[in-house]
Amino acid sequence: MFFIMSKTFWILAAPSHWLGLFVLATGLCLLLRRPRAAGIFSFPAVLILVLAGTSLLNGPMVRALENRYPRPPWPARVDGVLVLGSGFDVNILRKRHAPQANAGVNRLVAAMAVARHYPAARVVFTGGSGVLIGAENAESVTARYVFSELGLESGRLLLEPKARNTYENILFAKELAKPKPGEVWLLDTAAIDLPRAMAVARKLRWPLIAWPSDYITTPRDAGARFFDISDNLRLTDYAAHEWIGLLAYRLSGRAL
Repeated sequence: MFFIMSKTFWILAAPSHWLGLFVLATGLCLLLRRPRAAGIFSFPAVLILVLAGTSLLNGPMVRALENRYPRPPWPARVDGVLVLGSGFDVNILRKRHAPQANAGVNRLVAAMAVARHYPAARVVFTGGSGVLIGAENAESVTARYVFSELGLESGRLLLEPKARNTYENILFAKELAKPKPGEVWLLDTAAIDLPRAMAVARKLRWPLIAWPSDYITTPRDAGARFFDISDNLRLTDYAAHEWIGLLAYRLSGRAL
């Protein structure tokens, strides 16, 4: 139920979706020769475009998340690395015989670096399908393909194919990996995702070391050019998704 509610809520909450709705409403009002109504709808459209289509909001929002967990030095010992899925579309892999272009590949590259640095460490990838309708294809299929292409020994890889969100990622991965007391595990995901993921790990009592695979911003600069509207809208949606998700997880008791 939480999964369905979160997916439905985000369809209604994404800033770029609201921008599209207000622009559409403005256009319809103009076609119907209702200039006063068009003016009412155009004001929030312009406001969202200025705030979400520039780096005014998303720069500080993304940096505040990414600055929480800087990349630490290599630990003396690592027993395993947990890699969170990022929505790989396995249908592209099956139809084109090559994986989807997705920024989440940085997580797989970071995991391979860990695997080479610690030859005895296990690699656990967790990711089912985050699609609300037609969720039969687990992204762990793509992970298996990429790790194999990169040369990771199959005996070191554990795949968790059922998780649909961050809470399930860590819950199901813990059940699969069965970490022992005293073991050192890294949590490998994008820096912007780490605050929510680490909060879930604390809730589930799995002491993980945050291991950011990639960043969007520098410690002081935004992740997109000020007037790059399409990129800024994408980043604003991403940042809003993480902040809302962090709040929702804490209110629902899924994170600490």
